Amino acid sequence: MTISFDPTEHDHVGKPLPVRDAREKVSGRLRYANDLALAGMVHGALVRSPHAHAKVLRVDATEALALPGVVGVLTHEDTPRTVWDGCWFNYRGPALDGHARFAGDEVAAVAATTPEIARAAAALIRVEYEVLPAVLTAEAAGATGAEPVRDEGNLREPYVAEWGDLAAGEAEADHILHAVIDHPSQQMATIGRNACLADWEGDRVTVWTGSQTPSELKTGLAMALDIPQSKVRVQALPTGSSFGQWWSNNFMMITALLARKIGRPVKIELSNAECFATVKRRHKELSTGRIGVTEDGRITFLEIDHVMDNGGYGFKNDVGFFCVDNWGRAESGRCTVRAASTNLVTAGCMRGVGDVTLGNCVERLCDMAAERLGLDPVEFRLSHQLRTGEPLRHIMGHDVPEVAQARSDSKAFRAKVPADWPEPFVLSSGSTAEILREGAAAFGWDQRFVGWGKPNHCDGEIRRAVGVGTGIHCCGVELEGGTAATVRVNPDGSVKLHASVGRHGSGAETTQVQVAAEALGVTWDMIEMETGDTDSCPWSHGSIASNTMYRTGFATVSAAKDAKRQILEVAARNLFNCDPDDLDIRQNLVHRRTRPDNERYTIAEVLNAVRSDALGQFSTVIGRPTEAMPPSTTFARHFAAHFVEVEADVGTGEIRLLDYLACQDSGTVVNPHVLMNQVIGGAICGAGFALHEELHFHPETGAVMNDGFLDYKVLRSADFPARTQVIFGNSHDSVGPYGARGAGEAPIAAPVPAICQAVFNAIGCWVDLPMTPERVIAALDRLGHTPH
Repeated sequence: MTISFDPTEHDHVGKPLPVRDAREKVSGRLRYANDLALAGMVHGALVRSPHAHAKVLRVDATEALALPGVVGVLTHEDTPRTVWDGCWFNYRGPALDGHARFAGDEVAAVAATTPEIARAAAALIRVEYEVLPAVLTAEAAGATGAEPVRDEGNLREPYVAEWGDLAAGEAEADHILHAVIDHPSQQMATIGRNACLADWEGDRVTVWTGSQTPSELKTGLAMALDIPQSKVRVQALPTGSSFGQWWSNNFMMITALLARKIGRPVKIELSNAECFATVKRRHKELSTGRIGVTEDGRITFLEIDHVMDNGGYGFKNDVGFFCVDNWGRAESGRCTVRAASTNLVTAGCMRGVGDVTLGNCVERLCDMAAERLGLDPVEFRLSHQLRTGEPLRHIMGHDVPEVAQARSDSKAFRAKVPADWPEPFVLSSGSTAEILREGAAAFGWDQRFVGWGKPNHCDGEIRRAVGVGTGIHCCGVELEGGTAATVRVNPDGSVKLHASVGRHGSGAETTQVQVAAEALGVTWDMIEMETGDTDSCPWSHGSIASNTMYRTGFATVSAAKDAKRQILEVAARNLFNCDPDDLDIRQNLVHRRTRPDNERYTIAEVLNAVRSDALGQFSTVIGRPTEAMPPSTTFARHFAAHFVEVEADVGTGEIRLLDYLACQDSGTVVNPHVLMNQVIGGAICGAGFALHEELHFHPETGAVMNDGFLDYKVLRSADFPARTQVIFGNSHDSVGPYGARGAGEAPIAAPVPAICQAVFNAIGCWVDLPMTPERVIAALDRLGHTPH
């Protein structure tokens, strides 16, 4: 692991401090939703539609209710018709409405004294359906006369990002290249299953479940239950790896509705097959693209038409892509995203979102252009990729007032906001340039890359070659609202940080404490963090869209500084008799800035010095953010550059990863061990998508056929190079906490194009995803390859 910044300037930031819950994880003491139970609790099971598309005509629960141990049954007749939506889960609809929109959709639920009785009772519930025509592809969804999946129709308005003069760019191009990539649907394939437990006290409900987005889940529950948010409490528990699976799920709404109907705590625990086939997946996406280049290597235009399927309940019109930013030096461009509803399990945001899929198409086109011109792929990226201070091409947040105003009248926007905010629609910091150069040198790229479509080693049918790919993503989003945190300093000087983030392996419960300790001036062992209780944590996006370090970290630092200000004001008035600006806190001690060793008090001594309310003394200090977070999609990105060597067997079609180097520019590295895990985890997940992972759907029902680890293949530990090297960039961000930016998603966007390029260089042709042995052999057959 290479770190190119100096962590000695801070007490906590930049230090490889241990992950807070590591001991609980390895000892098995960390509690997940599956581990919870309440007194008087009963168990729920779900009745699911076997049809891709159907109306429920009648539900007969007579046999189920007669089974000893059954407590009650919930159907669409018992539930409000209110619509709930989760922006990031990509779900919009009632919890139950008597309309099944995919095979596996929930149509009823049953509660019983044991899980076994609940499952048996669910099998006894008779549902009479009116089977409707199903649309199982985006193409079928858009056909004339297609059966509507949703009331508002199957097609969303296209989302378009464009710049320059496309026609002029096409006319100027010496070469125009085309690519079509059909990206399959990837499953999050979480190792841990999830459960939801709901309990009502009067008209107030508490829900315990694994979730990365406690606030969004609270909002969704209030909508689905048709009650005020003040009557909903979410206790979001750890999930293990999630990759976007465990946010706000419909089975959580049903659990709360079932508990309300029977008047007892209810727990619904999903099976592994349910987790795979009925919750969520990455969109199926078809990318069709063109690129124009001149003989001297300029990109004159870039055009992408991208089609995504939303599944049964999705409503998005934008897959969430920032890859066009990275290649925004193209003189003109247009990217169009078209979304369609289908009768497949709902598709939604998965780690990396569109920068894994659409980004792969953009990188493929640029690789094809570099190959046509005979240019080195690293040098081509250095020549054409985004740099600090250059314009951004894709801006999310059309409905965010600040973003909309900045778009329509940048001058008026600048006059209303703080002067130190970054310029909107211009990259404020970072790029791929530094990490591409450092990565290429460390990887030995100049010696190992011998040309396009040329292996650097041949031994019979074994070919070896290298590839490089880059990734980019936002650093949090403004959609749905701002992000907040609070810092509570107790009378004994201990601190509690409250911020809604996920505990899914990203280490946020550690890194947020590090930046809070740095800002407040206390040792990190004095701070505990509450991440999941919506009764104590203020609203936040949670851990989505690479939001946690950049936006939540910004709020955490601001709240800690506010708490520090209050402590210093009390100390200045009651102990030092000086101006608060003359004081500081370090290592839990309040002292004068000019004479830190002369007169010092602990925070506890400051807070207990005077207790008279008349003097304005508080035994507990609560810090809140005092600064507005700029709309980060308008200026902030993080970057990845990955280098890989593969071995391809042209006889069997097998692809093996031999060597891997991952570079990441996320600004200041708050915790190198945590970030290294983020980077390598993203690389493994992206490599799995490139080589193995693909959901298969039944051609008639659309049901997921490989709904478990036996048939859905993910990379094993032995499938990824054990000595993966990680290099961090050295850029510094003016907005992020201590110069840090986001980190979660660029690391999964870079491996797919890197591995695709390496395979091309090894065997001489591009291979569709995932690059299974069968697809490799088919590609070689089309090339006319004859094994030696």
